[in-house]
Amino acid sequence: HGVAGAGVIDQFPTSWRARFGAAHAMAAIETGDLDAARALLAYSFSQNASAPDQLEARLVQARLFELEGQGDRALAVYTAVGRAPLDGIATPAKLAVVRMKLARQAMKPDEAASQLESLKWRWRGDATELTVIRTLGSLYLSQGRYREALETLRGAGKRMADLPGAADLQADLANAFRALFLEGAADGLQPVQALALFFDFRDLTPLGADGDEMVRRLARRLIDVDLLTQAAELLKYQVDSRLDGVAKAQVATDLATVYLMNRQPEQALQTIWASRTTLLPTALNTERRALEARALYDLGRFDHALEVLDRDQSPEARAVRAEIAWKQAKWADAGGLYEGLLGERWKTSATPLTPEEEVRLIRAGVGWSLAHDNAALARLSRAYAPLVQTARRKDALRIALADQIDSPGTVASVTAQADAFTGWVAAMK
Repeated sequence: HGVAGAGVIDQFPTSWRARFGAAHAMAAIETGDLDAARALLAYSFSQNASAPDQLEARLVQARLFELEGQGDRALAVYTAVGRAPLDGIATPAKLAVVRMKLARQAMKPDEAASQLESLKWRWRGDATELTVIRTLGSLYLSQGRYREALETLRGAGKRMADLPGAADLQADLANAFRALFLEGAADGLQPVQALALFFDFRDLTPLGADGDEMVRRLARRLIDVDLLTQAAELLKYQVDSRLDGVAKAQVATDLATVYLMNRQPEQALQTIWASRTTLLPTALNTERRALEARALYDLGRFDHALEVLDRDQSPEARAVRAEIAWKQAKWADAGGLYEGLLGERWKTSATPLTPEEEVRLIRAGVGWSLAHDNAALARLSRAYAPLVQTARRKDALRIALADQIDSPGTVASVTAQADAFTGWVAAMK
């Protein structure tokens, strides 16, 4: 295309003709017209222009070699141009050398990173710097140097917001954060390190469901290693500053659960009360009601807890009712409620009991024993005999189910192994 108009161009000075040829050759490369690019480059070189103009054309030529599959020639030209004492031309050439050598595994990532770091400071404020930064960011990510990746991308993003291509940089940053905290890349970090990284870059948390899921994933990891205070801090940040409506109530419910696990019932209550809203899904309402009742139970406000549960027959509500009956020494109620929670669990005797189920079975036995309901106790013992064989707390279960509970001392020693709170925490995890 440009070659046909060359007659007009010939009226310009030599340097302009050389630049024109190189610029149009680059445009031809971008549209995939390599023949036109070759002709335009030949035209550019024939002008015998100044060194800087010739070097610009060489950069385009190296790109053409790359696309033609002549990698070695491309690399040789980039390397030569990279030695030029003109940063504006040498920097893109050096960037290309790093890019090609990395792709050919002819350069170690550490070496590439340090070269890109030095390029970052040599040439600032245009598309070349943007490419340097994006290459460096993805290199750090691939090496697991997550903090450096995020710092590199975020630092440049603020400064270069007006450049074309800046949106790509923002997308890189958002994608890096998403890969770390939504797609599991940060799972290789210690939970505390992951938390610190998250908090330092928390302005990158997307609004909406993805952001919630990131926070909940990270909170789950902290809970798994018993870092409950840190998990609470993370969830509280999300509840206080990022959310409203149903989403807020949902994350606040997680937060209340963590407070209860961390033996902070007062905070759990405040969290539930402060996130009340109409039109919540039934399952969420049920969960919140049980947590509120459990918090009241922990504070010794048994009647208020039962009032909150009202006629709720969900497993969560029944579990809190059972604990209240136990605490109030209403043994027959406790026996019935705990046995009820186990349902027909005795029918699947091939699967060993979970810690929470063992607690319930011990308490059901102790309840019937202390209520002197021998028929109920005998029925329970018969039904669960096979499961006792495979249980972790065999001895406590045998005593609880054998009508050998005659003194408060025996109750204490058996139920020491039936801490409902520990069972609940394990189930919550």
